[in-house]
Amino acid sequence: MFDWIKENSTAFVIAVILHVVFLGALFFNWQMDKPKKIVLEQGDIIQVNSVDANTYDAEIRKIEEQKKADKQRKAQAERKAQKLKEQKRLEEKKRKEAKRRKAEEVKQKAAERKKKAAAAKKKEAQRKAALLKEKQLKEKQLKEKKLKEQKRKEAEKKAALEKRKKAEAKKKQEAKRKEEARKKAQQEKVEQLRKAEAEKKRQAEQKRKEERERADYLRKSKGIVNRHVALITQKIERNWRRPLGSPPKLQCKVEIALRASGNVVSVKIVESSGNQSFDRSVETAVRKASPLPVPADSAIFKEFEVMRLRFEPGSY
Repeated sequence: MFDWIKENSTAFVIAVILHVVFLGALFFNWQMDKPKKIVLEQGDIIQVNSVDANTYDAEIRKIEEQKKADKQRKAQAERKAQKLKEQKRLEEKKRKEAKRRKAEEVKQKAAERKKKAAAAKKKEAQRKAALLKEKQLKEKQLKEKKLKEQKRKEAEKKAALEKRKKAEAKKKQEAKRKEEARKKAQQEKVEQLRKAEAEKKRQAEQKRKEERERADYLRKSKGIVNRHVALITQKIERNWRRPLGSPPKLQCKVEIALRASGNVVSVKIVESSGNQSFDRSVETAVRKASPLPVPADSAIFKEFEVMRLRFEPGSY
C-alpha cells in the first residue's frame, strides 16, 4: 500500500483534495437545507420587515442557482474524480501492462538466455562429443596402426625365422651336398687316379708297342723311301737333257708336289744351281718323268706328297 502511494503520490494528493472539497460541499448544502430553529428569549424584540415577492423570488432563484452550481460543481468534481480514477486505473493498467511486458521481456530474455545457454550447452556438448569422437577415432586408428605394425613385425619376424630356418636347412643341405660331393669327388679322384694310372700304364705299354712297331715300320719304310727316292731320281735323270754349254758338276734342290698316283702337281727350284738353263732343264725333266714311282702305302706316301730332292746328275 505504501509502495503504491510512493509510486502515485501526485494522484493520491489530488484524490484527497477532491474528497475534501466534495465533503465540504455536502456539509455546506446540509447546513443550508437544515431548518433553523429560532429561539426567542424574553426581552428580545423581533422586528419583522416585509419582504417583496420579487425579492423573495430572486432569493429563491439565487438559492436554486447556488444549489444548481453546487450540484454542477459536485458533478464536475465527481466527473473529475471519476476521470482521475479512470486515469489512475489506466495508469495502473498501463503500469501493470508495462510490468507485464517487462516481465514478459524478462521472461523472454530469460527464455532466450536459457535457449542460448541450452544451444551453447548443446553446441558445447556437440563439440565435446565431436572431440571425443575424433579422439576415439584417433585412438582407434592409432590402436589399429599399432596392431597393424605389431602384426607386420610379427609377420616379418615369422618370415625372418622361416627364412633363417630355410637358410639353415639349405646350409645343412648344401653342407651335406658338398660333403657328399667331396666324398664322391674323392672317390672319383681315387677312381680317376686308379684309371689314370691304369691308362698311364696302358698308354706306356701302347707307346712302347707303337714305338716298337714304328721302329719296325721306320726300318721297313726307310728302305722303301730310300728305294723310291732313288727310283724317282733315276727316272728324272733319264728324262733330263743337259743344256748345251752348261758346266759340269752343277746341282740344285727342287721341291715337287705329288698326288697318290705319282702325277706331278707342281715343281719349284728352292736352291738354284746358279745356272738358269740348268734349273729349267731340271724342272722340265721332272714334268716329263710324271707320273713318278711312289709307294703304294698311303702312310709312307705322306713322305712324298711334298718332297724336296737334290738333283745332282751323275751321282746315281
